[in-house]
Amino acid sequence: MTDSRKSCRLPTNLSFEDWVTYVFDHPILELAWWWQNSESGYLQLWDPLRKPVRTLRHLTDLFTEPGFLIDRFSRAQIDQGLNFIVSNACSDHMAVFTDTTIPWPDRRAGFDAMIPLYAKLMAPVYGNDSGRTIANPGHSNHLNYACYMWWDIVPFYGGMEHCDRDRINNAVLHVFGEVLRMDAEACLESVLHGLGHWQMYVPERTEPIAQKFLTRTDISLELRKYAEQALVGNVQ
Repeated sequence: MTDSRKSCRLPTNLSFEDWVTYVFDHPILELAWWWQNSESGYLQLWDPLRKPVRTLRHLTDLFTEPGFLIDRFSRAQIDQGLNFIVSNACSDHMAVFTDTTIPWPDRRAGFDAMIPLYAKLMAPVYGNDSGRTIANPGHSNHLNYACYMWWDIVPFYGGMEHCDRDRINNAVLHVFGEVLRMDAEACLESVLHGLGHWQMYVPERTEPIAQKFLTRTDISLELRKYAEQALVGNVQ
């Protein structure tokens, strides 16, 4: 592992490799590295919104081919890094998906790249582990947090006031539909969680996706119950 203190003191223009180090190469601390004070050496200095096109490119590249992370980092580090990326309480990375200064086709490619993110990283890392059935599923002190909470903490939602809302919803629902064809139950649970939240705003779009998923005969009873809850928006 590289020196995390060095990895936090980075220039504005990060190469993809330096950015990966910046996001993932940190120890697991009781108080996450991005909350540490400046004296700790873990204070984040890079603003992803200063170079939004570069940020989106890094995200898209990572989401498209994320498998290399498995050999380089522990499950806890991967979960911590994904949480850092997706939650706007930790960083502003995902704000680029709603940044209208970036052409829509580039942002749509970023959304579509979340499908291989699930297939190539989340599926092998999280497997069939459930995020909702453990103690305190809404807290980032467990190793399923980023997967289970991805669509809960991402900084956009089905009913947001945004000029690209319909296009964003189309992209998100496409991700949901594709991931629900996979086998790893952690991934299925993750998008069912998201589907349940989007149901509040576009039930005519989410309910057919949930109904189609419920025709599967190869899922656990507990996951089937969760899908039935997502169908009517009863998720937390």
